[in-house]
Parts: sequence; structure tokens; C-alpha cells
Amino acid sequence: MLRIGNRGVQKRKFFRLEIPLQVKVTIITEDKVPGGQTSVIVKSRNISEEGICIETRQIEIDGVHMLSGSPGAQKNRLDLEVELYGFEKTLKIIGEVCWYDLSPESENFMFQVGIVFLNIDAEKKALLKSFLRNQRPRKGGFLRRFFNILY
Repeated sequence: MLRIGNRGVQKRKFFRLEIPLQVKVTIITEDKVPGGQTSVIVKSRNISEEGICIETRQIEIDGVHMLSGSPGAQKNRLDLEVELYGFEKTLKIIGEVCWYDLSPESENFMFQVGIVFLNIDAEKKALLKSFLRNQRPRKGGFLRRFFNILY
């Protein structure tokens, strides 16, 4: 999918589901393991098979800036725990900040942060695909939707 927006031309391979999921975010630093630091709870703006966009006012955790990473870090790595509605399992995955911007829809400072998933294994990929498939609006006319409700 090709989208032209305020960030220029974007090439999207996967459907993005616009949904406010609860996401626990922890910045990974060289001296601490994932999950060993203070976290922040945020909401997602959208999610796809390859990444997630979160919205947050708090971009610093334990003195480390989410958008710039820890001193000397190559990339902005984040430990993510995404609550998937209707699923018993939480999606636990490592992500990397690939873009950020101020939200144009908010009067207060609200950052939108694009995160790409790293090294997603087959089990996590299947869980995410299943969630996205279950949340995607059904296509079809009135009769098809009507009979899907009945059966």
C-alpha cells in the first residue's frame, strides 16, 4: 500500500489496524536486561504485522530518552508488551523506533512513535496475524453481513 502524507511517500506491505491497544514500553539499555527497568503504559494508534505506532506524552523513562536511546546506543530498542483484546496471550516483542512526530490532532504535546518489530518468531507472528484477522472489518453487502450475524 502506498500512502502519501505529511511524512512523504510511505510504502506499506501490510494492513494497519487502527486500534487503541494498551502497550507497556521499557527502554532497553546496555546495562539492564529487558523488563528490568521502569516502564510506561501507553496506547497504540495502529498496529500491523511488522510494527506499531504508539501515542505518548512521556518519552523519557528512568532518565533515558525513548527517541534517542541510551548514550552510545546504536538504535532505540524497546521491550514491548502489547495487550491483544480477546486473546489470552500478551504479545511480548522487541522493537526499534523508526520515526516519530508530534500528533497533529492533539492540542497538548502528544508524540506518535513508529516502532518496527525485530526478530519476530513464528509463534508471535501467528498470534499477531490471528489477532489482526479477527479484528479486520468484514467485507460484503447487507445480506452477507446479516447471515454472518445469524450463523
